[in-house]
Amino acid sequence: MTPQSDPHRGAGTLQALVIQPDPYCPIDRLGTWLHDEGISTRTVQPFKDEVIPELFQEDALVVLGGDMSSLDDHVYHWLADIRSLMAAAASQGKPTLGICLGAQLMAQTFGGTVAKGDQGLEAGVVEVALRAEAAEDPLMAGLPGPFFAGAMHGDMIDQLPPSAVWLGMTSQYPHQAFRVGDVSWGVQFHPELSPEGYRRWLSLVNENDTVSVERAGRGMQAFENQDRIVKEHTEAMARRFAHMVRTTATVASQ
Repeated sequence: MTPQSDPHRGAGTLQALVIQPDPYCPIDRLGTWLHDEGISTRTVQPFKDEVIPELFQEDALVVLGGDMSSLDDHVYHWLADIRSLMAAAASQGKPTLGICLGAQLMAQTFGGTVAKGDQGLEAGVVEVALRAEAAEDPLMAGLPGPFFAGAMHGDMIDQLPPSAVWLGMTSQYPHQAFRVGDVSWGVQFHPELSPEGYRRWLSLVNENDTVSVERAGRGMQAFENQDRIVKEHTEAMARRFAHMVRTTATVASQ
């Protein structure tokens, strides 16, 4: 079970607010790694009608993935609330990590666009090529390159926000990692994902889409075969994000 925070956390304890849009997309391994770094989590689940706050007192924000599209505001009214929260986090200087759907919502928040993926489902283990800009990025600098992580998505970030720094790409979908401002990061891949979590997602793939079913199935085998390197790389990113949270909180308290 992913560690959750005590709502009555003690003074001085760092905490991340986690938005979980989908019951099938929990914080998974990322929660454990953050907890190991002394950062607890408080999770808000809008699919349970839990209210997304306009502002928050936590030290960081994490927005997870989901089976819905970031273009589905007409069905999920709270997608707009997530975008507003991301904008608020940036204005408060709170480190933010948007994952898959969260990255797409972040792109939209700051003026980018999202569309249905023109290369079909990207699934399994992706090999992210880190761009030169990543070497100077507070989160990505020093991470292994190429960077291996789990993935499953059908939409794509069509255009990055005008102010974004483009950090990573794959051959199938170029906009895999970016930063907006000093503290907001979006990643199209899933740094939190375990093979067990990926296996649960297989049931969500449209069984009438034979190409997607085949790609997702091959992806499961790839994940099982490559989990050692996936875990090594994504854990490194998680711990770097925790370092950013600690550093930002320390500066803010001075």
